[in-house]
Amino acid sequence: MIETNEDAPSYEWNSNLRSFELFTNESTEISNQRIKRWLEQPMLYHQEIRNLSRRMYNGNGVYTNVIDYMSALPTLDSIVYSSDRTDHQKVKSNCNKYKQTLKKIRDKETVRDAIRKAAIDGLAFYYFNSEKSSSFPTTLSDYDISQISEINDFDFNCALIPLPTDYCKIIGTINSSYVVAFDLSYFDQYLGNGRSLKLKRYPKEIRSKYSEYRKDLNKRWAILDNKRTVSIKVRANTEEQYGRPLGLAAFIDMLYDDYFTDSKRGVLDDNNNLIIYQTFPEGVTKGTSSLTSTQQKDQHDNVKSALFARGNRKKVSFFSVASGTKLEKVTANIDLLKTNAENILVKKIATDLGFAGSALNGEDSNFTSQKMNLDLVAAEIFSWVEQLQNELNKVINENIIQDRKDFVEVYYLPITYINRKETIDNMKELYTLGRGSLIAWISATGFKSDAYLALMDYELEERFEEKYKPHLTSFTATDQEPGRPSNDNPTNENTIKSKTNNSNAQPK
Repeated sequence: MIETNEDAPSYEWNSNLRSFELFTNESTEISNQRIKRWLEQPMLYHQEIRNLSRRMYNGNGVYTNVIDYMSALPTLDSIVYSSDRTDHQKVKSNCNKYKQTLKKIRDKETVRDAIRKAAIDGLAFYYFNSEKSSSFPTTLSDYDISQISEINDFDFNCALIPLPTDYCKIIGTINSSYVVAFDLSYFDQYLGNGRSLKLKRYPKEIRSKYSEYRKDLNKRWAILDNKRTVSIKVRANTEEQYGRPLGLAAFIDMLYDDYFTDSKRGVLDDNNNLIIYQTFPEGVTKGTSSLTSTQQKDQHDNVKSALFARGNRKKVSFFSVASGTKLEKVTANIDLLKTNAENILVKKIATDLGFAGSALNGEDSNFTSQKMNLDLVAAEIFSWVEQLQNELNKVINENIIQDRKDFVEVYYLPITYINRKETIDNMKELYTLGRGSLIAWISATGFKSDAYLALMDYELEERFEEKYKPHLTSFTATDQEPGRPSNDNPTNENTIKSKTNNSNAQPK
């Protein structure tokens, strides 16, 4: 979209002229016929669909909440592990490097960002950059400071740089991982210092290919190194270049909901204007007033001042008419205000998005059915997380671990804020009844396992077990120290009978 401010140091524009029509004055209203055409050929009209999805995310409350809930629903508790069993010290070192990398890229924030982008655009692209970059200059313009950039530090360098979705394209696969092409004309949208600063924040591979492109404009698409790209595509076949936004099937209902709401507001506006008029007393001659012009003006101003006094919040229109003037009130049809169609539309939109309406507002359903619906939603979310998980494993092993004999992986546990208790119980049973993992049990609770184990080590070093002994109960008692102290003078009748008969000593 072109910036109209001529003083701005740089500007952006959309290279797809078809999508530009969404934002021109001639196309403020999007017809159902046009959307249906887009839905029939989503790969051809991918840009228009993404623009509409972004517009709906910003303007439709149901769509906004569903996407935000989906990105927040998984807890993203994870474990890092290696399948190598030959060299424990090497595995431990590589796992620590992997964990440090996840910490540097703030993996939870990145995964949630990717889920949100995938829901809105159907796609998400990132570039894993591990090169050192220079620090920010000492001064920046207002435009420069508004740009979000990634600055790598010098002790451990890695970052996931978001790539603009509209300038990326999937062109194939390598080992089932998507190969991404980047449209270098993206940087042509910036002028002067804005372009140089933008290029400075992108990795060396893209900078060098942009230099080649400036020498030969035919080299517009740069095929990025698959070992450094992270990409996911949702709601699409493997061979398709673009994904489908979450709201694709709901766009027509969303637009109708907007139209219906605007229509109701129009009726309210028509009926929310109170008209008050006064008729001056008639004089001897018909059509004239017995008041002089000055008296008429004074009376008009006095009544108007009273009506529009401070504190009067009603929308009031006031005027005066000559004697004998006949006025009639025009009333609007308010039947539209009596309908509850918006509630039906909200449920319809939520269903189109895969969410039960009751899961959003907590009405007209029970917890079991709501949980079942959210479990189905979570299943789709974790299929997206699995793609991200595989991509992170690829780039971190290739660029950080760099050990062909030890492939370290991150695994995001399939836990949501809805099923956490159930997962904890499962991990507890595995640990107590079988040979389960303590780390998996700790992680299922939402407590970071490394932090939990560090606390345990600290408490052992501080001899907490010796300093702070637990109160004796049936759970903490030993053979040498009975749990509950005996009562030499019982008062309970059953206890007295049991002690008299020595019932506790009898074989069962």
